[in-house]
Amino acid sequence: MNKTLIQELIELLGPDSISTSEIERIQCAHDMAPVPKLLGMVYKSKPDAVVRPKSPEQLQQLVKFAAQNAVPLTPRGRATTMMGGAYPVLGGISVDMTARRGIIELNESGLTVKVAAGTNYETVLKFLSRRGLTLYSYPSSAPSATVAGWLANSAMGMGKAGLGIGSSRFGYSADSVVDLGVALASGEYLESVLTSGHKVESFLGSDGILGIIDTVTLKVRSLPLRQEPFSFNFKDIKELCAAVKECISLKPFFVVFEDENLLGFKKKAGLHIPQTQLNRGNHPAQNIVTIVLEGDEASFETDVNKLRQIIASHGGQELARQIAWAEWEDRFRAMNHKKAGPNLLGGEFTAPLGQLTEVIRLVNKMGKAKNLTIGIHGTLGVKEIVLMPQVLSDQRKKFRYMTMMSLVKELNDLSVKVGGAPYGAGLFNAFYAKQVHGAKYNELVKLKKQLDPHNIMNPGKGICHWTRFRVPLPKFAYGFAMGGLGLFVKHG
Repeated sequence: MNKTLIQELIELLGPDSISTSEIERIQCAHDMAPVPKLLGMVYKSKPDAVVRPKSPEQLQQLVKFAAQNAVPLTPRGRATTMMGGAYPVLGGISVDMTARRGIIELNESGLTVKVAAGTNYETVLKFLSRRGLTLYSYPSSAPSATVAGWLANSAMGMGKAGLGIGSSRFGYSADSVVDLGVALASGEYLESVLTSGHKVESFLGSDGILGIIDTVTLKVRSLPLRQEPFSFNFKDIKELCAAVKECISLKPFFVVFEDENLLGFKKKAGLHIPQTQLNRGNHPAQNIVTIVLEGDEASFETDVNKLRQIIASHGGQELARQIAWAEWEDRFRAMNHKKAGPNLLGGEFTAPLGQLTEVIRLVNKMGKAKNLTIGIHGTLGVKEIVLMPQVLSDQRKKFRYMTMMSLVKELNDLSVKVGGAPYGAGLFNAFYAKQVHGAKYNELVKLKKQLDPHNIMNPGKGICHWTRFRVPLPKFAYGFAMGGLGLFVKHG
């Protein structure tokens, strides 16, 4: 993108909406995962300019400009994932949507709320709570994740989007979306996708490759009469898995568990580890699961009794109530132990609930073979488990960090082997796009050609993996490279 085009853009949108500063461009050149400098040879991840649209009109003007000049656009919220979906491959313009924030309209009788794309989930939750309302589901990164960012992320694939807190009771994040406002690659602005002839679900979980989401209308519900967390410790991770599988019959609002290795990471980071009372003494918990139930008074007490029976039948021990509440309050800080690394590397993938025990066995087997300690964090989805196996790492040790990136591929392969899929495509998991999107993959490819024939919307992501030279990277080349790096992991 040359200086003449940048000047034209400044004149079009005004200097307050555009930045070409080196610092801001560098900030938009990565997401939650650091990008090794070596990969700069493969991707042009630093944008030429950062634009923050402040209105639908500005967004439409920007997209028209990009379409006329064949400039790549990369939509960006708070970039809270590690899939490379929020930073450029070909440079161009990073479209920072965080200036588009705020509650647009609350329809209390229709139980919907319309918000601007860059509004974070915590803001929406607090706004609704003051009015006795809440969302059906929200991400564990709610304090920072933007509404449109989470819904656009491919996660469970096109038409489903993400799994989050509340999904085990109410479904995928896409299930609570009523309507969207979207800017298409043609420059057309759809104030309502619902009435435009397009399908709302087409833009959900599509990695922003079809258009830029500007507004979102969500279903809301009344705050539950009772909602409480319960935490349990298990000596044996297999028994924890069995209990999680059985408790799905209670339709819990949220289920999260951490194994002893992950609790070890927390201890190393100086974080508090829950204590159990065994043999008249306090001992660190080994494998913890926290289960959140909700309902009216009668159904709630019935479900609590059933839950305790399930846990007891598998040898679990209930932890003190204050521990459960502390675990629930920490639900937005699941990665606090990162500072022990000071980085984290690993995978995020889904597996059928029935395969939970086998998946954990395979992950632990992988860690043993590679002489690595792999901590496991897991949450219950709709009918699947989302697992985040992770290792402590340090990006300052450049070669070691590069070799350990091979774990991402091995964990993705493991998920496919057991009937699951990587959680999200973005850039780095685009090789697994067919598994992520399933039956919707061909539909997404077709829509990409129809709605974005010149490929300016987040190019090189979601359904393919491009390099900065506009050359798709074949999956066999990726496998060969990661396999080679993997040879050094055990001896690093």
